Amino acid sequence: MSFLKAKAPRSREKRLDTMSAWQGTASALAAELSAKAGVQRIRTFSQSSHDDLLYALRLLAGIRDSVTVVHAPRGCAAAGLYYQTGGVGGRIAVTNLDERDTIMGADLKLRRAVKALYHRYRPEVVFIVSSPVVAINNDDIQSVVEELHEELELSIVPVYVTGFASSNAVTGYDATLHALLKYLGGPRRDQEPGGKVNLLAVAEQRQDLREALRLLAALGAQANVLPDRASAGAFEEATSARFSIPLDRDTEDYLGASLRDKYGVPYVEAPRPIGLAATGRWLAALGAALGTEEEARKLHERETESAGSELGGFSLLGVRVYLSLGTAAAFGLLELVREFGGEVAGITVSHLDQLHCRRLQELAGRYPDLPVHVADGQPFEELSIIKRLAPDLYLGDSAHLGQVGRLGIAALSLENAPILGYRGLAWLARRISLALENRSFGAALAAIAPPYRQAWYRRSPNWHIKQEVK
Repeated sequence: MSFLKAKAPRSREKRLDTMSAWQGTASALAAELSAKAGVQRIRTFSQSSHDDLLYALRLLAGIRDSVTVVHAPRGCAAAGLYYQTGGVGGRIAVTNLDERDTIMGADLKLRRAVKALYHRYRPEVVFIVSSPVVAINNDDIQSVVEELHEELELSIVPVYVTGFASSNAVTGYDATLHALLKYLGGPRRDQEPGGKVNLLAVAEQRQDLREALRLLAALGAQANVLPDRASAGAFEEATSARFSIPLDRDTEDYLGASLRDKYGVPYVEAPRPIGLAATGRWLAALGAALGTEEEARKLHERETESAGSELGGFSLLGVRVYLSLGTAAAFGLLELVREFGGEVAGITVSHLDQLHCRRLQELAGRYPDLPVHVADGQPFEELSIIKRLAPDLYLGDSAHLGQVGRLGIAALSLENAPILGYRGLAWLARRISLALENRSFGAALAAIAPPYRQAWYRRSPNWHIKQEVK
């Protein structure tokens, strides 16, 4: 039986031994993750974290001509407003379940919502996203999907997320990609030798996506981008593509592997193209799949020369950097910092699993004592580590910048910044140089009292991370 026939994919913990809590050295982490029976850890206190529902809404917001119905109390859909106000994609609505609905069921309310939205907007596809409440009261979403699909002659895709089945929010991407391919992929079709290439992109910055498309076009390849800003038809088109190549294997591996295993579409396992070396490897993998290895090599040489003129004398020699990003981005920037002579003082990543074993082994071999922190939304742990390490520069998302700045450290947000390819490198180099040269803002923030008392900073950063007891 095909795994796509299942209601939803297995959690990241069960499928890839994904961990969301860890603090230690790279060598210890590599040894534990490569063991046959790794030990999961939990937090006895968690300050904040994303969940799979948030990540599902983030992905669906980028599907063109769509409506997303969140079958939940309205609070569960509030996070989706962030992606709507960002002007990314389709419309969102919520069924607004109340106390009676959670006890008696709300199938009828869901039917009414889907029909009303269909008649109002005439979308190409409707997504029904479950929620923790629906996971408990067990509303029959599937019956609603089947009945309205026939009645309205409309593609309706149920996305089953629960909010508590996994400690790793990235499971929400897996569940959503599973549903998109299951309901929109269609039957298996013959491959098209001269057809398009699937460029797998989840929540990529717009300029990064343009850079990837530019490089594909330079090698004469047409791209079918999914799921970012894709139409429903892009998923059916993906099943007959020449091959799939990811921009971030952490988030897109499930889609690439599913297209390979279900539809026979080759999956090129390429690194995230951050920095000259990694971009060169990504381009080489693309060229090998296209049969244009020599053209890809020459393109890399030309782009490297062009980037070199833009970078000028950019160097990170003597600069100690702390990285706090998604896992693939953190590994990519770690290599970039080393590439320009800098030192990585430590890293915080959102999760780690079997997809990273080889990379961790390489990292442990070169930098066995590198501090590694695995956390999603735990600033109290991260700030304690950073205060001890005292780096010169912090590269991360915008969530903790203010608190890091109050430690007197130059900080740069990469949340909505282009970082991929040759053009992303040039942009990043300029911003890093400005952050290091202009320390006045950080100095002003350092004059403000830090958010935690000194007693907290004296406590071990892994104080709340414990081994899971079964």
